[in-house]
Amino acid sequence: MTDASHPRRAPPSPWRIVTLDEHVRPTDSQPAAMRRRWRALARLLRSEDPDQAHARAETELRSLPNVRLEHLAPALDWSAAAEALASFLRDESARPPDASHARVRVLVCPPHCAHEQILAHWAARHGARILDLPDEADVLADTPRWLESLPPPPTDDRDARPWVLPRLERCFLRHAQGLTLLRSFLAAAFSGRLGPGLIGCDSWAFAYVQRIWPLPAGVALTLQGFDGSALAEHFIRPFCSGVHAVEFRSARSGKPLLPEPDSDGEDRDAAIAPELRQLAAHVRGNPGLAWHYWRERLRSAPQARPAQDGESGTAPSAADTASRGMTLGEDVVWLGEDIAPPGLPADSGDDHAFIFHALLIHRSLPTALLAHLLPTPEPRLQSLLLRLEALGLVARDGGGEAARWQVPPLAYLTVREFLRSRSYLTDAF
Repeated sequence: MTDASHPRRAPPSPWRIVTLDEHVRPTDSQPAAMRRRWRALARLLRSEDPDQAHARAETELRSLPNVRLEHLAPALDWSAAAEALASFLRDESARPPDASHARVRVLVCPPHCAHEQILAHWAARHGARILDLPDEADVLADTPRWLESLPPPPTDDRDARPWVLPRLERCFLRHAQGLTLLRSFLAAAFSGRLGPGLIGCDSWAFAYVQRIWPLPAGVALTLQGFDGSALAEHFIRPFCSGVHAVEFRSARSGKPLLPEPDSDGEDRDAAIAPELRQLAAHVRGNPGLAWHYWRERLRSAPQARPAQDGESGTAPSAADTASRGMTLGEDVVWLGEDIAPPGLPADSGDDHAFIFHALLIHRSLPTALLAHLLPTPEPRLQSLLLRLEALGLVARDGGGEAARWQVPPLAYLTVREFLRSRSYLTDAF
């Protein structure tokens, strides 16, 4: 029990930067799942499951209005990740220099984790110079124009202004003529000629770059994977206090997603709802991906019609009371069932795999450039893209000729598993 003299310690920030080999992908462990099933069975046999009265069928629930959704699931604030990056670099600089110190670091993030935004926040706080990205035409033409625009060698290491390259995936193309610029830049950066700097890179591009120009050991950093506890701290806990507190419940079980730890000594992590553990494991610890799934699954229950004058009213059920938020200042939001992934075409083959792999390595590509990189004739490529778009497996960002194709968040795991099953190079996340 806490009091004024012993306040409850605030949970640690879920945002942490670690080296690539320290990254941990969360799992919903089999022993934990078995314990939950055993406790549920015991309650069922004893008829002691009061929360089951709160469970809501998916057909009873409604998607949240956009305004409410933006309030309860706002866009991720990547500045918190930038602060975690700054903290990591401060701690590293405070240690005695050794072989693990690197003047240039690479921040590697899986898709939909916005490494360029993290680095933009970091650069703004530390006065770093953000390098312009080369044009795709320059990448293919192998002109020295972009390399000549890079910062000159620092004259004094103590006063060297750090630089940031936000998106390494835009500095090469998977083509025989699209790799020279990448090799030249990496040689200049890691030889020390450019001074201290940070490079942002998508995890799929990083896996490919390692085959082309293996980076020195220990230079790659990443966000630590979000487990169920981290998702709860970021998605739920900020809304659980105050006058307008919100209670998040599972539509499947009716149980709160963030209950208090049990009094029998179970720790805080053990109190996290299985839905959050399963979500963390499903998205492989990717907070950006988890955010998209979280938003898609949030639901509200329709409000019960109040009794009119002269009508004989009946006492509301526990489920109605919970759904209407009868406690003063409290509201209830439901986490719906898992999102059904988009299905692959029945005739999925190499043409589809080529498209998916190119889009993930480069993050996004326009149709004309995609046709330049793939062996598929452009008319067939356009037909395939439109078909995949109709299935929800690719999406366009922008319009007209400038539109860039990419793999959307809710299709990513399906596409990743498809490529893995066909032995394509995948990322480490």
